[in-house]
Amino acid sequence: MKKIVCLLLLLTSFQINAQTFRYAARAGLNLADKTNTSGTFKPGLNFGVSAEYLLTPLFSAEAGLYYSMQGSKFKFANTDLEHNYLNIPVLAKYYVDRGLSLFAGPQLGIKANVNKQAFGSKDFEKERVEGDMVKPFDLSAVIGAGYLLENGFFVSANINAGLTNTAKSQFSYYNNNGKITSHATDKKSFKNIVIQFNFGYCF
Repeated sequence: MKKIVCLLLLLTSFQINAQTFRYAARAGLNLADKTNTSGTFKPGLNFGVSAEYLLTPLFSAEAGLYYSMQGSKFKFANTDLEHNYLNIPVLAKYYVDRGLSLFAGPQLGIKANVNKQAFGSKDFEKERVEGDMVKPFDLSAVIGAGYLLENGFFVSANINAGLTNTAKSQFSYYNNNGKITSHATDKKSFKNIVIQFNFGYCF
């Protein structure tokens, strides 16, 4: 009898504990740009997983891991500057009404790779970036809103505003003569800014 009671208590404890966590997978569209550049918003994708801990019925804490295609689109050079990151947000979430939630928090970005494409303008014909001009880490602030349906599906929209300068002090590129030329980065601060529209499933 004692074993049965202990087993029931264990199962009850596990169920209560399981109800405090939610796991989710999501994917969606990025519109990414960098401040202090002549570029425009560049479309891309983001996808990943998250875990949410329910502190109360109204408040929760959420952490995630997402692959995010960022950068900027430059019309003058007919090229895309693509910087891809592994983003780790840690968010505080407040449920306003039923499935509607607001969330905000910091996000650490770890540079995954940089796509170095050739320029194709009159001023930079066939020049291409050789050195990596992007720092390995990025810090941003996330703010957004989402809606969770009763069947587990959800939609969300948020903006990731960069807090740190992503550019190194200098980088190098091949010029028209095939020689590597060093170039000092502008003293301006180049920060990521990303608007995201996502959908996913919570389980």
